[in-house]
Amino acid sequence: MIRPSRLLTILLSTVLLTAACGDDGGGGTEGNATGAKLTMFAFSSSPAEDAVLRKAVDDYNKQGRNTVDLKVLPEYDTALTTALSGGEPPDVFYVNDNKLPDFGKNGVLEPIGDKVDNPGDFYDTLKQSFTYKGTYYCAPKDFSTLQLVYNTADFTAAGLTPPTTWDELTAAAKALTKPGHPGLVLGPEFYRWGVFMAQAGAWPTNDDVTKMTMDTAEMRTALQYVTDNHKAGWFGTPAAVGAGWGGEAFGKALTSMTIEGNWIVGAMKNDFPNTKYAVAELPAGPKGKGTMSYSVCYGVAKAAKNKAAALDFVKFLTSPDEQYTVTKEFPVMPSRKSLADKWLADKPELKAFVAGGDYAKKSVFVPGFSTAIDTFNDGIQGLAKGNKQVGDVITSTQKAGTDILG
Repeated sequence: MIRPSRLLTILLSTVLLTAACGDDGGGGTEGNATGAKLTMFAFSSSPAEDAVLRKAVDDYNKQGRNTVDLKVLPEYDTALTTALSGGEPPDVFYVNDNKLPDFGKNGVLEPIGDKVDNPGDFYDTLKQSFTYKGTYYCAPKDFSTLQLVYNTADFTAAGLTPPTTWDELTAAAKALTKPGHPGLVLGPEFYRWGVFMAQAGAWPTNDDVTKMTMDTAEMRTALQYVTDNHKAGWFGTPAAVGAGWGGEAFGKALTSMTIEGNWIVGAMKNDFPNTKYAVAELPAGPKGKGTMSYSVCYGVAKAAKNKAAALDFVKFLTSPDEQYTVTKEFPVMPSRKSLADKWLADKPELKAFVAGGDYAKKSVFVPGFSTAIDTFNDGIQGLAKGNKQVGDVITSTQKAGTDILG
């Protein structure tokens, strides 16, 4: 999972906004331009997914309207920033949700979010993730959510069923804990602990990210709950059990539960094929269900020379038939709500991940906010280790965020 890149944020700030006034190629993003030669930048997910994307591009090219040259780049952030700052951007490119505010601020994106077919079919949270200062820039290609992944054999042996409340989660983690094996392992960072904040009705900022909202009873409840479970030994961190992330700890049987996204499916299949597991929605907290979503969209460059053709290509990629084709073999989920049942037809075991789309929180803030998240993560790591207090973490994060937001 790709989180905010300081390099890309810094370099993007040097992009000249005058480069955003490129030639429309005859008519902006409206119309049905044909005969254009387009370039698309993408980063690699896996060889299998790269092959599916290449096939999608080939299928579009065979339609004869325009021709797309796909470049799957290993050093994606650097290549994209260089192309944007040099005034020769790709026509279409991947945009991570956490990078959208930087692109929006620097004016390098053409707003096409509402110009694809049936834009109301996309999950609201995903649309919000690709909206900056009221402008919806690009349609999400797919998405992931966080849910509870549990070892079915361990649950059966302990006589447990998937927990549905915080009290039940604590009880299950306690029952599954043994020396060197906490019942639940999760990463000590906002992008995992955030699910408990959402379930408690807390969040670091208000909805429009103009004010810090760390200092609330709900935030204290969320952080104290996870902290107390760590202190008791029933929750643990990947590092504490000798793993690099929750999926590795789970696959190596160093824990019986973890909180991860649907990307864990590929990891389990490739690295831990003998581990039997299932996925359940995360237990509800004091204010109900809560999770976090992550997504990527198809961006069109403001300075693209063939915007109408680029939009035509994005419409093809986000059409229901093509989106289903691209996602059906993989755990990433279609961003169109209407495809949920069809996508789940042969993978019902992933229903919990899809269900999260209806109530997930976006994990996107504003340019420069990564500094506040770094402060928060440092505090969360201290809470997990037991050498910091909840009140101190709230105070330091509130200040760091206020310094950014004003």
